[in-house]
Amino acid sequence: MKLLRHFKCRSISEILHARDGVSAVEFALIAPLMLLLYFGCIELSFMMMVDRKVTTSTATLGDLTARAATVTDDDLADIFQATRMIFQPYDVYKARLRISSLYDDKGTVKVGWSDAYNMSAYTEGQSVTVPDNLVPEDGSIIYAEIEYDYESTLGYFITTKQTLKDKFYLRPRRVNFIKRERG
Repeated sequence: MKLLRHFKCRSISEILHARDGVSAVEFALIAPLMLLLYFGCIELSFMMMVDRKVTTSTATLGDLTARAATVTDDDLADIFQATRMIFQPYDVYKARLRISSLYDDKGTVKVGWSDAYNMSAYTEGQSVTVPDNLVPEDGSIIYAEIEYDYESTLGYFITTKQTLKDKFYLRPRRVNFIKRERG
């Protein structure tokens, strides 16, 4: 009986002044926004972790190459493999890697040699744009590049496809020009 009396038609003023269920309505309005923010933060943290891996792998690719005096096919295979190991647990086989030796030819930066994995290598003698005064007149630099297409792991909530890329310029450690021996 009490239940039936509770559902009797109320007057409009009673309905306007009723406070029952206000919290539930507020929660229903705010919950979707809070869930979107929560999953957005998770997605952003995933993307930042992959971006750090791209940066670390690019630095390693350049650093390992810059330590050599001569680079062979086997050396580059090992360097690319070491870079893949650093990129784990992410799928490095989707990454694009390029390592190049650049030199200054009377004010124009050109490619001495270049090798790549999943992308095109530069051709020997090709001009490349780098920041001013980076390449010494009587020396060279190692130019390492990595690109990775990041796809959202939460594709149901947020659809994201972003190309993460980084590049490093390093001077050779032991010689002015690192020789490239092709086998």
